[in-house]
Amino acid sequence: MSAEGWFNTRDVARFEDGNLFIVGRTKEIIVRFGFNVYPAEVEAVLNGHPGVVRSAVIGRSVDGDEEVVAFVQPSAGSAVTETELAAHAAEQLVAYKQPSQIVLQPTMPTTPTG
Repeated sequence: MSAEGWFNTRDVARFEDGNLFIVGRTKEIIVRFGFNVYPAEVEAVLNGHPGVVRSAVIGRSVDGDEEVVAFVQPSAGSAVTETELAAHAAEQLVAYKQPSQIVLQPTMPTTPTG
């Protein structure tokens, strides 16, 4: 926490008319096994599965490296599983870009524009 009481989340934000808008992140790259992984690329693959509404991919620090972790919201009525999504990702992503963990979420928070 800074001396002014702020905690640096590494998010990029802007103030507009007294409102705070989160518009991005300062670090958009996950470094896994020395290779760069762009979360948007992994999200695009997961979101391309017919049983997925949306996903969010983050890096999790582990012993000086990062793992790729995906949070996925299945479509209403979908019976998609973590195993099925991992197989789908494996078909389209090289090994170091594949999520090491997929977490299914019934809903995910979004901004007003989705």
